[in-house]
Amino acid sequence: MRSFFPEYPAGTLGAGLLLMRLSNAASLALDPLPSTSVHSWLAGLLALALLLGIRTRTAALAAILLALFGPPMAENISMLLCHLSALAALMLGGPGAYSADARSFGRRTITLPGTS
Repeated sequence: MRSFFPEYPAGTLGAGLLLMRLSNAASLALDPLPSTSVHSWLAGLLALALLLGIRTRTAALAAILLALFGPPMAENISMLLCHLSALAALMLGGPGAYSADARSFGRRTITLPGTS
């Protein structure tokens, strides 16, 4: 039976997830937001969380909610759909092996006494 816990893939898939995290963080950080400080701080914190891979799925979900219910993140609807689809793919795919999440919650090796 398959586990319900997220896996942290390495290799080319992990590198792809790292690239996806970096591009989503850049789009959050570089998008011009209105001058409301709360939204710009929130977008900056979410970009930092995605960049480092800290609580990636939660940060991606919060970024989706910010894009849907906050100030407009894109100038047209096609760019907004690109942002939403990339964030949804990251939320469903997880952070990958090259993240703080994988370091904190990744696979552990248990060594029993008397075995080598």
